[in-house]
Amino acid sequence: MKINPFAGKSSRTKIFTIITIAVLVLVLLMNLLVTSLVVYGTAYIDMTPEGLYTLRPIMEEACRKILINEDGTEREPGITVTFCDKPDRLIANYYTRIIYYMTVALSKKFKNFKVETVDVQMDPTSVAQYKNTSLTKIDSTDVIISYGSRYRIASAESFWRIGEEKVYSFDGEYKLASVMLSLTLVNRPVAYFVTNHKETYYDPDNAEHPGNAETYEFAALLSEKGLEVKNISFNELIKDANEKGITPEVPDDCVLLIINDPREDFDTLSDRYDSFSYVSETEILDRYLTDNRGSIMVAKDYKVSLPVFEDFLMEWGIECKDTLVKDSESYLKTEAEDGTVLIAEYNTDKTSYGYGIYEEYVELSSAPSVIIGDTGYVACSYGDATGMNEAGTSNTSRIYDSFLYSSASSAEYAKNSQTGTYIDVGETGRKALAAITCRKTVDDTTGDNSYSYLFCAASADFFSADYLGKASYANYDVMASLIHNIARLETAASAELGGLSLNNDDEGFLGKMLREDTISDQNTYVKEWDDSISNYKTVKTIYGLGNGEKIVYAIICALIPTAIAIVGIIICVRRKYL
Repeated sequence: MKINPFAGKSSRTKIFTIITIAVLVLVLLMNLLVTSLVVYGTAYIDMTPEGLYTLRPIMEEACRKILINEDGTEREPGITVTFCDKPDRLIANYYTRIIYYMTVALSKKFKNFKVETVDVQMDPTSVAQYKNTSLTKIDSTDVIISYGSRYRIASAESFWRIGEEKVYSFDGEYKLASVMLSLTLVNRPVAYFVTNHKETYYDPDNAEHPGNAETYEFAALLSEKGLEVKNISFNELIKDANEKGITPEVPDDCVLLIINDPREDFDTLSDRYDSFSYVSETEILDRYLTDNRGSIMVAKDYKVSLPVFEDFLMEWGIECKDTLVKDSESYLKTEAEDGTVLIAEYNTDKTSYGYGIYEEYVELSSAPSVIIGDTGYVACSYGDATGMNEAGTSNTSRIYDSFLYSSASSAEYAKNSQTGTYIDVGETGRKALAAITCRKTVDDTTGDNSYSYLFCAASADFFSADYLGKASYANYDVMASLIHNIARLETAASAELGGLSLNNDDEGFLGKMLREDTISDQNTYVKEWDDSISNYKTVKTIYGLGNGEKIVYAIICALIPTAIAIVGIIICVRRKYL
């Protein structure tokens, strides 16, 4: 038996009933449509002065080079970005919202760039394939970027540059592009940790290696920059070369050698000096640099005496002092009360190499700082000239440049041979805590320049996870920029000493600089330069919504469909009895 709901009703009642039902259905569909657009279609108007929700042309171009082949075909298997939480929770979190919208926008431009979400809280097994061990923890705010079987896990916080209680900028585009590049490289260049002098190194083949805990952040940084991490023993290198009757040399795929806190000196094998085929370990290093095949990074403990290795550094312009540097004013009190954990100063000389690496940090009034603990200092072995031409040539030079300093209030402490303690020797002033020497060769025929670099820090803890792993310090950012430059991951990376780092392009090293004081209040301060005070002044304040305002805003948004629904119900009820 069929029931006709309109039986016995007037024409007006039928019309109003149909209109009411249609309006309710329309409101429901509109609600679903708007929700779908906001969550999946990035339907928004970017009103942020920083353009946080808008892809920069440089990002689109970078992704195009990574995702599209030269013949215009899509690169397979493509990039997949997996967020570990539901879309509504990602959007509710300021850190993840902008990252999520950035990736969704990219998925609209590139078919082989996909975005997916999983809920690791409700279903931890959904990311099981990305866990190296059963102890690996993947948080709901982590972002997984994968390319076939290759993948990287990045925290949402790592997409931002964060200082002391302040977020400086959104650097998500640079972060994502760097990870994508590292995943898609066909022949990955290699960073080798030297291992046979009791160095602290990362072993990618042994999860239980004791040095991994100290260096895992540094290894992650190298991997993020597109470098594969391996180990190399010069003892085995020389032994293998002797068995094959060839000259020992660093492997061809090496773009960066890392010598982290050696505790034993490099072997000179003085009894073999008269051997025609003899090549010492330091000569292997020297040939590696002079052939312009790559660069070297060194972290040396000022307390450890290594005469042979120190002589090698001296030849490259870097003299390692054996005294401790303390600072009674510019030090990190939360780490050590004795002034041994220093807040390093940037090189403000605009012609210096360091300035080219971290220029925009120098320009900030309260930039995050590089922290260096238990450190000595280095000096230029070339004297006041800070540079020299190599013997027998006028087109090849070695140029020394201080990279980071202690403050003017720092003091020098020498070790007392009898007590073993370090005593103030009365020498105060700025000290170079890290330095770099650039070897520049000019081709006689083409006039092109080629470069190799030797970087040295006077602290055994310079590459420590304790400092690289804290987002409130600038250690990770500065090292990332330095490695990108000296490892020559792109042609432009071989910048001349004093030139700009490739990260310092027109778009800015610091990403999209935020103009609000804190990320929590969301107040935007529009500033203009005032010549009269030689500083910026606030010309307009755009106040964000607090929690109370957000509740009121949500209620207002809900009132319209609620009112329509109530009116519809009333009409239906009243018309029923007309």
